[in-house]
Amino acid sequence: MAIKTAPIDLNHFNEATLNNLFTQLSKIYSTSNLLVLDPILSPLVNSLTTFSNIKDHGHCQNVTWLNDELSELPLSVLSKYSSLVYLLPESDDNLRKLEKSIRHIQQESPSLKFNIIVKDLSKAFLYQINKIFNGILDFEKILALPEVLKPISITSKIKVFNWDTQALYTDGVLITQIGPYSGLDDYFNRPIKQINQLTKAILDVLFMGINENEHQHRFKLRNIFGKGNHSELLIKTLLQAQIPSFLNQNMAPSEIEFYEDKLQSNTDLVVIERNLDMMPVLFSQLTYHGIIDDLFKLEFGSIVNLNEGVSKNLSKDELYNRDLKHLNFSAIGSRLNKMAKLIQQKYKDTGGSGGDGGSGDANIDDMKNLVSNLGNLTLQQDLIKKHTVIGEAVLGKINNEYEKFLTLQNDIFEMDYKLQMSNLKSFINSNYQIEFIWPTILLIGYINDGFPSKDLEKVSTELQDNYGLNAAIALEKLVDLKLIRVINDSSSDFLTSLGFSSQKKHQNVAPVYEDDSDVAITGGKDVLKSNYTLVNKFWNLHPYEDDNSGAELSKQQQQDSTNLVQIYSNPSFTLPGNTVPLTFRIIESLYFRDFLKYKPVNNVKSRPNWDNLGLNTMIAGKSVDMNLEDVNDDKSKYLIVVFIGGITRSELTCLKYLEERLKARKPPKEIIVISNGIINNQDLWNYITD
Repeated sequence: MAIKTAPIDLNHFNEATLNNLFTQLSKIYSTSNLLVLDPILSPLVNSLTTFSNIKDHGHCQNVTWLNDELSELPLSVLSKYSSLVYLLPESDDNLRKLEKSIRHIQQESPSLKFNIIVKDLSKAFLYQINKIFNGILDFEKILALPEVLKPISITSKIKVFNWDTQALYTDGVLITQIGPYSGLDDYFNRPIKQINQLTKAILDVLFMGINENEHQHRFKLRNIFGKGNHSELLIKTLLQAQIPSFLNQNMAPSEIEFYEDKLQSNTDLVVIERNLDMMPVLFSQLTYHGIIDDLFKLEFGSIVNLNEGVSKNLSKDELYNRDLKHLNFSAIGSRLNKMAKLIQQKYKDTGGSGGDGGSGDANIDDMKNLVSNLGNLTLQQDLIKKHTVIGEAVLGKINNEYEKFLTLQNDIFEMDYKLQMSNLKSFINSNYQIEFIWPTILLIGYINDGFPSKDLEKVSTELQDNYGLNAAIALEKLVDLKLIRVINDSSSDFLTSLGFSSQKKHQNVAPVYEDDSDVAITGGKDVLKSNYTLVNKFWNLHPYEDDNSGAELSKQQQQDSTNLVQIYSNPSFTLPGNTVPLTFRIIESLYFRDFLKYKPVNNVKSRPNWDNLGLNTMIAGKSVDMNLEDVNDDKSKYLIVVFIGGITRSELTCLKYLEERLKARKPPKEIIVISNGIINNQDLWNYITD
């Protein structure tokens, strides 16, 4: 039996998360409360609802931040409230802040009550809260809790609530984590935690039509692909534990039989691991949403650090979401000018009879339709003015240093090692901001398959001289995370004394690879087995502009189109140096291989596969290719792409490009993206320097 498809609304998960928060707030019965909010949750809460709604549901009179100043609130302020409502995620720092503030407030106002709402409360965190406040629960009671659903009294004055959240849909991706590093820290330190979060999110998507109110199948897996040891573990967990458990808990035996034996499959699943390709994380991003995120930070569809007097919210901005978002920033100005002229023409026309002159050009018609769908003429003008202001703000941020750094990123693949190192030294000696130094170091390391230890010793010394000891320590951390490969030419050099691991170029390493022999507790692995030159050539990571060009369109037609595939001949427009992410090429090769120019490899099967691509020869880590239905076709209607360790906006745009190619085929495919977070280079630099 075929699955009846209906439009997939992933905002359903946000609504469920908000309803769960309202449910917890409704269990607080005091009527004069002070809401104490962790600032890191503010963008999330603001994207789900207004703060006035939160205050109404929690009977909160005012809102304050969870910080160290909270412990200094005087009695004159505290006496206005009957309880404090804390809203926070789990972290060691929040435990410290909780203890400090509650201890102080209990001394100032002993009658006050404390309601602590924890995002996705775990038993371990509940145990820690109970311990620091000498609570009434013991270890066995906490361990015996089936699920933390009801409010739990720690003391007569302290209650703990669990805010159960689902994956959050924002910027076209379902994300599972909120934190200062967008999940990169957990990828390197606690990848199993990320696997559990992603497995739950995949399960929620696969069975989003199965709940107490409805029983509608929307997805069933047909093919599963994965690359990387953690990818394989995620797939095993999903197939061997999570899906069987869900079926047994939510379906009768006859329903399980129908699902497994009768229901036709319609979904491909691809799981990719971050360590396959860190380059997209290092680069400055060139798409409109990417460069806004790099310069101003985008959180849940809102621009965080933009001072101009325009709306910062992009989540419901039709012009942004339907057209501007994924374009290379260089196209934004001409795009806005074209739309402004169309709107001016509309103002001049009377009765709606004038305007297009019967051009019959489908691409200019696309743009006219887009403009028409933006709302009335005043709203259309406002949107164009808004994005003109944002574009000017972006240009205002691109100073001389930033421009030189962008130029280096564009040219670095054409430079030899000596010239690359000369540019790096110039940046360091000119005291360029450290955020430009790290990617330069890492890019040089990737392109040249590592750093000679003597050269890295010099870099470490120069970093310490110009940026302080912390910079040299951060460099060591990059090596520890396997983001820099060190080529040791002696066993007694400076870096060895610092504890840097001994590594050699890939062609000289032993046949047993690190990620096959360790215990898989970190995402920090060096997985490229072939040298970068070969990987670059085979996967065509820097294609020429005319590679893969589809329909022959004039320059004007390309500029007027709203289809990425028509505008750009290949997906190299998202990053400097005409770079296409390797992660994307690996996914793309399942469905298209026309980009393979250096050594063309045809797909001899009708179903997606990685056959004959030498994936395991070039890249270490387990590979998964599962044909669950034993079919030899490509008739899936959905493609779920999972990135362990975070996804960049450049990769999101590349997947949008792939989706437009897949929608042009029969049957068309819709792509659903799931990851721990949307990451950029700032997340990485913050992590290594904190």
